[in-house]
Amino acid sequence: MPSRKFSRRDLLKSAGVGVVGLGVGAAIYERMNRYIIGTKSNDAVSAISTMSESSPLTIDLTDHTSLQLVSGTFSDARLETLLSRRDVDFAQPDRYLDMPPVDVEETPEDQTVPWGIDRIGAPAVHESGESGSGIEVGVIDSGINNTHPDLEENIADPSDEENHNAWSSCGGGDCEYPWTDDSGHGTHVSGTIAAEESSEGVLGVAPDATLHALKVCNSSGRCRTSAIAEAIRHSADQGWDVINLSLGSPRSAPALEAAGEYALEAGVLPIAAAGNRGRSDSIGYPAAYDEFVAVTATTENDSLAGFSSRGPEADIAAPGAEVYSADLDGYSTQSGTSMAAPHVTGAAAHVINNTESVDEARQQLLSSAEDIGLDDNEQGAGLVDVAAALEVPR
Repeated sequence: MPSRKFSRRDLLKSAGVGVVGLGVGAAIYERMNRYIIGTKSNDAVSAISTMSESSPLTIDLTDHTSLQLVSGTFSDARLETLLSRRDVDFAQPDRYLDMPPVDVEETPEDQTVPWGIDRIGAPAVHESGESGSGIEVGVIDSGINNTHPDLEENIADPSDEENHNAWSSCGGGDCEYPWTDDSGHGTHVSGTIAAEESSEGVLGVAPDATLHALKVCNSSGRCRTSAIAEAIRHSADQGWDVINLSLGSPRSAPALEAAGEYALEAGVLPIAAAGNRGRSDSIGYPAAYDEFVAVTATTENDSLAGFSSRGPEADIAAPGAEVYSADLDGYSTQSGTSMAAPHVTGAAAHVINNTESVDEARQQLLSSAEDIGLDDNEQGAGLVDVAAALEVPR
């Protein structure tokens, strides 16, 4: 397991995030911001909670790591006091991450096997009898459209409250549940992972995998760091198999690194989009952390998509340009590393079904990837190939 390298004073120079109304004087109000503070001490958790000017949120990761995280609102003076404690490991702004696709195009509803699904060998895997059945997938995103005909049979039973969760409530007009998708992003991702096989609509990589909606992003694509960390922990605590994070930020987030370690130690594989910054050394977080599988995006002719981030942290590549999948009102074509990551998540569902551990599954995904001639910083181990991973002939 990679060692974590946290700075005790990791403030990241980004204080202007998520200020909460506190009912205090304006001069104090302006100097308060939300932070996540990491500690290995129960005494520090108590002190941090007491000094927060808003209701603190504690994310206990001690089942699988040495850390507890506390999210709260602090003045600069109180933050400095906390950082002077020897039992405080780090502080970071509880900032918003984003989930932006590059573009969206409406597409006629006449395509059943999107090019990316075919490119990574998923149809051959289905024909061999593999469908992802029994694998539990956490989709940490904007929610899932629970009534979409391609997805509704694979969405975990909504009557069980542990199956889904929301940290950002659905704000649209068709919100049957708090975790219902109100942007389409999470639904598009879910379609690539596990749209069921039928005569209409689209086909996913693992069409019988079970989907769990963990809504951390609002309709405008903003996703709070503390909510993402909680969603990762929830997935691990439920014993699910793989999680998809089609979101990220160019700024580091040690809280998410800790949550990723928690997931791995619990036997859950976290897959993350590399980012859409379109230049070298630009892979975002949490994908850049060793605990996450960082996915870059390719085009239909196996070139690196122009928007895709790339860098030494790249683990694997997947189709991410002009990807056709489910959407709120039917289907759409979208582009982004957000669309590449779920190809790998769906492939991971198959591999996990055929391996003994999360480490073995990760290694199998990477060792079987197809070298498509790109630089290692662009393709990582290569293009994901689920057929090769399962040794299924095409």
